[in-house]
Amino acid sequence: MSEKEFVCQMRVRIFQEADRKEETITSLCKKYHVSRKWFYKWKKRRDEEGEEGLKSKVRASPRMPNKVSKETEEQILNFIKEYPTYGPERIEGELKSAGISVGHTGIYNVLKARGLNTAKSRLEWVRRLSGEVVTQDEITRDRKKANNNHVSANYPGQLVGEDTFYIGCLKGIGRIYHQVACDCFSSFGVAKVYDNKTTSASTDFVENHLVKKFSPVRIERILTDCGSEYTTWHEEAIPEHEFEKTCKNLGIKHTTTKVKHPWTNGYVERLNKTLLDEFYSVAFGKKQYKSIEELQIDLDNYLDYYNYRRTHQRHIFRKIWHYKREVVR
Repeated sequence: MSEKEFVCQMRVRIFQEADRKEETITSLCKKYHVSRKWFYKWKKRRDEEGEEGLKSKVRASPRMPNKVSKETEEQILNFIKEYPTYGPERIEGELKSAGISVGHTGIYNVLKARGLNTAKSRLEWVRRLSGEVVTQDEITRDRKKANNNHVSANYPGQLVGEDTFYIGCLKGIGRIYHQVACDCFSSFGVAKVYDNKTTSASTDFVENHLVKKFSPVRIERILTDCGSEYTTWHEEAIPEHEFEKTCKNLGIKHTTTKVKHPWTNGYVERLNKTLLDEFYSVAFGKKQYKSIEELQIDLDNYLDYYNYRRTHQRHIFRKIWHYKREVVR
C-alpha cells in the first residue's frame, strides 16, 4: 500500500465514524489528531465529489510564462564562453544590442541553475571547455611551492608589501577602503583610509603617506597584486601607469605577484586580517564614525600600538626597527 492510499483510507475511516454520529466532531478530531478546519475542508470535498474527493490530487506543473527559452539559454551560454567575466546586467545589455531580448534576472537564473552565477565559476567552466583545468591538487601544490620560496627581506625597507582592502560601507560616507603596507623584514605596518580604490588613492598613499611613515628608512621595492590601481594588463602601457611612475620618481622598484597567488604577498594579507579582527570589528562596535578623518585618527593610534607595543612573533625585528629610528632621530 502506498502512502497516498494509506492517507486516503484514514480519511474515509474518519468520515465513516462521523456519519455514525456516535462522537462529536471535536472529540473525533482529537482522536485522530486533526484540526476542525482540516475536517470541514475534506467534508466539503466529500460532499461535492463523494469518496473520490478524499483522494490526494496530483498538482499540475506550474506555468512559467517568463522562463527563458531553450534557444535563448543556449545563446546566453555561448556568449559567456567568450566573455565569462561579464555579470548578468552587462550580458543583458550586450545581448540586447545583438537583438536578443532577455532580462538580467532571467540570465542570472540560467547561470544559477548551471552553477555559473559567479565570475570564478564561469572562468573555471571556460577553462574546462578549453582543456585548461586547474585542479585543487594543482592549487595546493602551488601553495606548498610558495611556502618553500617564502618572500622575505634582510633589512627594513628592502621589500614592502602593499594592498587595497575593502572595509565596508559607512552611513553618510559610502564605501571605504584602506591602502595598507607592511615591511617584510619587521612587519611594520602603515594604512590610510580612502573613499575609493583608484590609482589616485594608491599613488597618494605611496607619495604622501607611506614614504613619510617609513622615513628615515628608504623603501627599495614595493610588492602589490595586479589590481588596476597598481598596474595594467597591457605590457607596453605599464611604464605609463601613474603608480609605476610615482614609484620610479621616488626611486622605488615596483613588482607584482603572480595572478591568483595572493599568499605571495602574505605579510600584508595577514596585516589586513589583524586590522579587521583587532581594530575595525572593535571600533565599529563602539563608535559611529561620521568622517574618514575621524576613522583615520583611531586607525593611526592602533597602528602605533601595533608597531611599537603589541606583542608579535617578530618582536626582535620590531625592536631593531624601533632602535634604528631612534638612533637616526
